[in-house]
Amino acid sequence: MSQLQSYLSEDEKLRMAGFRKQESQHRFLAARGALRLILAGLQKAGDPADMRFSVNGHGKPFLTTNPEDLHFNLSHSGDLILIAITRGRECGVDIERRNSARNFNELADFYFHPCERDVISAAKGDADIMYRFYTLWSLKEAFIKAEGKGMAIAGDSFYFSGIDSLQPEVVTTAGSQTSGRHWLFSCEFYRQDYSMALAVEKINERDITVKRQRLVFD
Repeated sequence: MSQLQSYLSEDEKLRMAGFRKQESQHRFLAARGALRLILAGLQKAGDPADMRFSVNGHGKPFLTTNPEDLHFNLSHSGDLILIAITRGRECGVDIERRNSARNFNELADFYFHPCERDVISAAKGDADIMYRFYTLWSLKEAFIKAEGKGMAIAGDSFYFSGIDSLQPEVVTTAGSQTSGRHWLFSCEFYRQDYSMALAVEKINERDITVKRQRLVFD
């Protein structure tokens, strides 16, 4: 972990120190250090500490110098961190640790589109309600993060259909502050207690190959 800390900028070190819990500091360090390490390798940039980041008007980070046209997104929940990196297209990712004690119907009423609330209402039993809720929640978060506009996109201004299929689809409503890009989505559960979703920009029918790697830090 000390090696990862050497990759961080002074601003990142200050942000890490701002977390009260050591667990939160370690999670931040692992996320930012791993992101720098992976991006530097893909850029063939040498030292991960040399990577420079900026943010758009809604706070989404991007590489300031980016000859390889890399895009990335990061999410964490519980003891897991999920990083997505793409070349030549936008991406968004979300991971959520499932909590059966949450009031799923109440949250859906507040954040979801009416079509998605109907999906929750049609669930058969508590396990099915939780499955549908976290599938929709993760997909929606990944989509909003991929769009890069944050809370400017209201959760009830779009909805997902076909969440049980291999290719869920997003439908935007009139007045939605989305970009008009086309997206491909996937969502799955990990270790029975995490929901993960990925949004990747679809460009001119270009094939997408997804590679997965697992990093473990002590």
